[in-house]
Amino acid sequence: MNEMIKKLVDAYGEKLIDNRRYLHAHPELSFKETQTAAWIRQHLQAAGIPLLTGIHGNSTVGYLKGSTDGPAIGFRADIDALGLTEENDLPYKSQHDGVMHACGHDAHTAVLLAMAEILAQHKELIHGTIYFIFQQAEEFLPGGAKGLVEDGLMDSLDYIFGWHVSAMDTVGTADISSGVRTAAVGTYDLKITGKGGHGGSPHQCNNPIIPAAELVSAINLIPALKCDPLANCTVSVSNLICGVAGVDNVLPETVVMGGNIRSLNTDVRDFAMAEIKRLAESISAAHQCQCDVHLVYGYPALDVDAACAAIMEKAARETGLTVEKKNPSLGAEDFAYYSQKKPAGFVHLGLADPTGVHAPTPHHNPSFYIDDAKGLPLALQFILTTYLLAVKELNTKQ
Repeated sequence: MNEMIKKLVDAYGEKLIDNRRYLHAHPELSFKETQTAAWIRQHLQAAGIPLLTGIHGNSTVGYLKGSTDGPAIGFRADIDALGLTEENDLPYKSQHDGVMHACGHDAHTAVLLAMAEILAQHKELIHGTIYFIFQQAEEFLPGGAKGLVEDGLMDSLDYIFGWHVSAMDTVGTADISSGVRTAAVGTYDLKITGKGGHGGSPHQCNNPIIPAAELVSAINLIPALKCDPLANCTVSVSNLICGVAGVDNVLPETVVMGGNIRSLNTDVRDFAMAEIKRLAESISAAHQCQCDVHLVYGYPALDVDAACAAIMEKAARETGLTVEKKNPSLGAEDFAYYSQKKPAGFVHLGLADPTGVHAPTPHHNPSFYIDDAKGLPLALQFILTTYLLAVKELNTKQ
């Protein structure tokens, strides 16, 4: 199988790299990927791939049906970029000021498009139905995945697979494990309103800094005192704004503060969010202040199905990748919404320069760099191998 897939990837040629670099030069922000979506749809239709109807926004879903029975399997690529100004001096650097593909979504899109175009030319490899999911807005809440779930996409699927580049890991590595792989996240913003006044008359005021100061400690104690030590979370106070610097004899009317919650357990995230609301309202009330609480429930935890992980691990080894078993990340990924509905597989593939000429770079960084020439052909081989193993080993019964 591996030799056959390698020949297909070789025959596809430089188009894979050219497409990624075109997309890199023309990034668009979340929910604004209109030109990217048009480019994707044009290529899918030119390849004879029909588009699924009922999909909203800038997401696009193409599909192909095989002549034999098999599972309905989706493969997803996110298509949005970030609000950064690229600092790399590359011939294909971003042409859009203040917007950059600094998380590798251009690579995801190019690989999935290549997969679609190859399978459109080799329908004998398709069993059941394969869906090519080009998803808008992974980087911005509420996330494009949530919209596709609401559109009913997951009702058509038996399984779904996704992948993400890692610019910190060298080409030829694959981080694959089952279970929870990314965190459930949430944010909170509080506005505490008291009664301002003169520092010489504190008894005539309700200083909102007092409950805010108590809340900093109370919120940070949630993981230690309120959560199961074996199913915990991290809670941060990220900002606290009040008063006027240099004006020391005025007690402020309001304090605003906020932060974020992350947990590998979605229920723990939900509990911590509710606990912050309870503490904020009760502590503020104890000091005769009012607290307005705004909670944003972000992406849930991403749970990778064991059977899907096993297939991806087998595909990685057949492709010649080194399989690694890293700890879960407290970063977030809206692919998690799919994993709540159907068995899902997800992997991080190393795309850092193995020669060291370009040092590994963090994601969401203006110097973000991946070795597409070496890494993307391997990624395409891996994804195609994953599909062929999946249709062979997975059944349609859920």
